Amino acid sequence: MHLHFLSSLPRCISAGGHSYRSFYCKAGCDSPRRSREKNHMLINLLEPLITSKTRLKLLLRFFLNQNLSGYLQGLSKELDENTNSIRVELNRLEEAGLLTAEEQGRRKVYSVNTAHPLTTDLSNMLHKVTGIDQLVDRVVARIGETLIQVWITGALAKGINSDGLEVTLVGEALDADYLGELMSKVETLIEKTITWHVYSSDGDINQETALLVWQKPEEQ
Repeated sequence: MHLHFLSSLPRCISAGGHSYRSFYCKAGCDSPRRSREKNHMLINLLEPLITSKTRLKLLLRFFLNQNLSGYLQGLSKELDENTNSIRVELNRLEEAGLLTAEEQGRRKVYSVNTAHPLTTDLSNMLHKVTGIDQLVDRVVARIGETLIQVWITGALAKGINSDGLEVTLVGEALDADYLGELMSKVETLIEKTITWHVYSSDGDINQETALLVWQKPEEQ
């Protein structure tokens, strides 16, 4: 699905403090139908490869941010899927060696098997189809030396599909006006709304619920 018409819509930008949100809007912004269409883009891209939508949701939930774990009932609520469907797919992923499980009290808690040979490939694929890779490539290339870190927050950092992307940039003397223009171009590219924040250090970031997707290499 290609939404080329987005580039012709008027732009609305709201800013407060160091938090910014830029998005396409027309007569009160996206209609519910258009939002649902964008939210299903990830599903549409991967459906030919992964026919089970429950399995696809679980792969996104675990492999987009490998630091996350989850248990049956919690995953059922998060992903809005019945427990039987979740149980079946968790068992398949565990049998395939992609997930590991550990008993914690009465709960069986699942997490990514980082030693599996496909773990990195799955994470890279999900970063690509969610727009994270395109965002990082363009932001890092355009901002340069003053950028220190790029974090993903919000729903995607929790492994939940979303038609929006929440980004936190850590850097020195970052130009908000230039970043606004840059984020607008990235929105057109990845067809997602972007909410972005700027900090001078990572001290204000809740790193337990955020995903670090780029960090400036240390000087030798």
